[in-house]
Amino acid sequence: MFKIFEVKPDKNRLIFELKKIGVDDYALSLHEKGEILCLKILNLTPGQANILKQEALAVGADVAVAKGAVTCKIEKTDALLLITKKSIRNLIRKLKLQPFNLDKLAIELEQLLKQKETSYFVAKDVRLPLDKPYIVGILNVTPDSFSDGGKYLGEKSIDARLDYFLENEIKIVDIGGESTRPGAEPVSAKNEIKRIAYAIKRSLEKGFVVSVDTYKSVVAEFALKEGVHIINDISGFNFDNNMAEVCARYGCGVCLMHIKGTPKNMQDNPTYNNLLEDIKLYLKKSIDIALKCGVSKNSIMLDPGFGFGKTLDDNYLILKYLEEIKTLGYPLFIGVSRKSMIGKIIDKTPEERDVPSKAIEFLAMIKGANFIRTHEVKYAKDIAKIAEYYSKVELNA
Repeated sequence: MFKIFEVKPDKNRLIFELKKIGVDDYALSLHEKGEILCLKILNLTPGQANILKQEALAVGADVAVAKGAVTCKIEKTDALLLITKKSIRNLIRKLKLQPFNLDKLAIELEQLLKQKETSYFVAKDVRLPLDKPYIVGILNVTPDSFSDGGKYLGEKSIDARLDYFLENEIKIVDIGGESTRPGAEPVSAKNEIKRIAYAIKRSLEKGFVVSVDTYKSVVAEFALKEGVHIINDISGFNFDNNMAEVCARYGCGVCLMHIKGTPKNMQDNPTYNNLLEDIKLYLKKSIDIALKCGVSKNSIMLDPGFGFGKTLDDNYLILKYLEEIKTLGYPLFIGVSRKSMIGKIIDKTPEERDVPSKAIEFLAMIKGANFIRTHEVKYAKDIAKIAEYYSKVELNA
């Protein structure tokens, strides 16, 4: 009887098995035939779609298009290209010879193949290698945050919180001066600055890499003048037209988050046409704004926005398919700590959600998250070390 086993179509996994079989070195490139790319291409004309499908079939791939595209009874169609990494190079060569702007599609596919995630994150004079996950301690200097509102309003409590981070080897702190919980009312820039000023000063004095959570350019400029390294904008540069220019001018790191609506109304029955695609399109728009204003590619990270205009299922679908957000080519910043996506399942208060928060944070790390924003940091660094080891371990033939 034959013995047959399935092998995961992962580059390193395939190369290991090819070496174990004993193929010639030149044949190690066969791994590309086992790695399938699933690429969605939006808004093609029927003519473009039909030629794409024809050329894909010619190289052993396939394309799914809308019914009516073949007979040109529709104006536009999206397409799902299913192709191996080996075959896509042949397809690109063929498309470069085709009309209807398919030569431009070929160039974009070529750029996609060459796209590599940055190996480090730059925030002013700080350079963080992305070969391991980082824990970001939360310091909310607000009276009304959903979990720890009112807990860190005085100087002594702020200092104690920062010292706790240091005791647990946390190097990055994210300071928030305005609650963005569902239903939260906005606060003035003046009030927000007043709240965060001492926390910024002490965080910098204690040697932290400091992030400030704000969507207001006035607040961001104050923070950056003080020496803050990162601006964490929940709107992804969509609430304040001056934010991208301010961040570019100071050379800071930026975190661009997806949100549907505003904190005031974001949980009023959020719906999506295509959840993951809508998030990616929003984040791509944010990236374009940042790059056009002069923010360095190496200074951008992305946050899919758990809980910001999402249903319970939406949040877990984002977690399940987090690797798709990672394909945009930027490091990921994740904030799930103590959120209602946990409480709605286990029926516990925010303060009782730390252990399940760690479970979700670990899942996010092994799915590619680089920065984990969390309330309870005590065990976070150990979990991050396990996730780092897990991500680096490989089979050796």
